[in-house]
Amino acid sequence: MSANDPLSDRERELLQLVATGASNKEIAQKLSISTNTVKVHLRNIFSKTGVVSRTEAALYAIRNGLVAVDTTQPESTSESGEIEIPKDALETPALTAVAPIVAAPAIKRSNYLWIIAPLIMLGIVIGAFALFARQSPSIVSASPVAPVASIRWQRKSPLPTARSGLAAVSYENIIYTIGGETETEITSTAESYDSIQDTWTVLQPKPNAVTDISAAVVAGKIYIPGGRQADGSMTNLCEVYDPKENAWSQVAPLPVVVAGYALTSFEGKLYLFGGSDGQHYLDTVYMYDPSRNEWTTRASMPTARAFAGVAVAGGKIYVLGGYDGKQMLKTTEEYQPERDDGKGTPWAKRAPMPTARYAMGAASVADIIHIVGGIGESGTSPVPVEYLYQQDRWQEFDTPPLSQSWSSLTLIPIESYIYAIGGKNAGKPTESNYTYRAIYTVIVPTLR
Repeated sequence: MSANDPLSDRERELLQLVATGASNKEIAQKLSISTNTVKVHLRNIFSKTGVVSRTEAALYAIRNGLVAVDTTQPESTSESGEIEIPKDALETPALTAVAPIVAAPAIKRSNYLWIIAPLIMLGIVIGAFALFARQSPSIVSASPVAPVASIRWQRKSPLPTARSGLAAVSYENIIYTIGGETETEITSTAESYDSIQDTWTVLQPKPNAVTDISAAVVAGKIYIPGGRQADGSMTNLCEVYDPKENAWSQVAPLPVVVAGYALTSFEGKLYLFGGSDGQHYLDTVYMYDPSRNEWTTRASMPTARAFAGVAVAGGKIYVLGGYDGKQMLKTTEEYQPERDDGKGTPWAKRAPMPTARYAMGAASVADIIHIVGGIGESGTSPVPVEYLYQQDRWQEFDTPPLSQSWSSLTLIPIESYIYAIGGKNAGKPTESNYTYRAIYTVIVPTLR
């Protein structure tokens, strides 16, 4: 370790693994340490290097030469002297998935340029193919090898209590699932899922049992407004769960009773879109400010609806699909909170989804919005789709393993993964828990 390097040997070792795209669990297994220790090391690395994300940490490792590239001799060559690329190196999932393409450590020109150049060209071809595959998923699915879904979708430890219409959110790599409806009742059940250990824990139940709800995190607390109660009525209560205390409290109630709304957090505030009050499908938008413990009315949605999806991408909020009381929708509307000042126009129409649906899961990873499941026009779940907001277009992606209709589920992003949990499968509450790897990283070497 050089005098100018602020990192310890262990931190350097861990950072090298981060640069390869390894998860906390994979790093822990590789270094024979706990995942909590990995998190401690990462906090120290972030503090010492001034980075704020794993991507920046990987770039720091590359810039400082912590990711080694062998420029001395290829491991094997053919009789003609050409470099042989191992077959399994060309069959990695990274070749059929998109990712940020990160430049590898710079390599000095030398007598080995004739060896390095083909590797560089190979990396460029791989990266280009990965991006092309992202833009054209049908190219990947047409391959004679096993379906991509078998690689990118993985079954995880099932939800202890099968339920639909539940709320779920992630906080510090732990997923919290709350409320919903079982086969026999509307439940107050609360359970947490450790995405690293693949284990579930029972939590303090929610005081008021409700379904058709959503959750969002602000300042380390989980907010769950409204919902449909056991007697069929809607409520305006807003209950808050503190993960550190395993305790519940209440904050200011909503201005209306509502269920089936879309909810997200954005810049320290909650935004609640539409839903149903039991009689009407709503176009209302409410913002909750925790510092004031106050709900305020914002500019209404252009389209009234319930059971829509919502996700944030590119600093904007997107409300997707839903049901307006007469028909299911494919509508995509973009909301910019900073323009909601009474002077600007905060709402804009964007490219509609390929097919109408509602009661689906929605989540954003790397500013790509993913939609899974829901109820479509045929009564079954349409294929998963993702929205590229820069291009304002939709495309299909890998279908999850569930073969029946999957609706009223939750979709939760954690790092480069999406977790699809709970919901209804073939009309019954399911304990399903699947993870989908949304992002891969391709490292391309460069010359200097």
